[in-house]
Amino acid sequence: MRLFLASYADVDYYDDIKRDMQPYFDAKWVERKNLHLTWIFLGEQPSAAPIIDRLQPLKMIPRLPLSIQGFGTFGRPYPKVFYLRTSSVVVHTLQQKIAELLGEEPDETFNSHITLARIKRFHSEGYKHMERPWMSEPLGTVEAPIYLIESRLTPSGPIYIPIEEF
Repeated sequence: MRLFLASYADVDYYDDIKRDMQPYFDAKWVERKNLHLTWIFLGEQPSAAPIIDRLQPLKMIPRLPLSIQGFGTFGRPYPKVFYLRTSSVVVHTLQQKIAELLGEEPDETFNSHITLARIKRFHSEGYKHMERPWMSEPLGTVEAPIYLIESRLTPSGPIYIPIEEF
């Protein structure tokens, strides 16, 4: 089973963002119900049970929703992913705790993000210079619960199945 840890995100202005980005790239946009902040991607696992056992202490850590602020892209030479980010030390600290509970070294190169779109064809970097009301506002929140989620890939897109809430 293909697993990852994530918290669901509520993105304000999502339809505005999609509309405003159309001139700059063609993309497959993530369904609103699937928007999430990935804490760690675990990949193929034979069972979820050992992961659930190791992560039980997460249930004792108090958390508040995180604010979403800012966007960016991944990929070289042309962007492949358009995403939103949080600007919180809490994210980094919690990622370190998750890695510790799983017995892994924290991946300092991993950038927790909310994927909005997978870019198919890139037209222009003009989006970096545009000004829209939503660009200077908080763009939503990442909800406090962390879920262990199974991802089933299908031709029409991924199906996410929450297995455990922490």
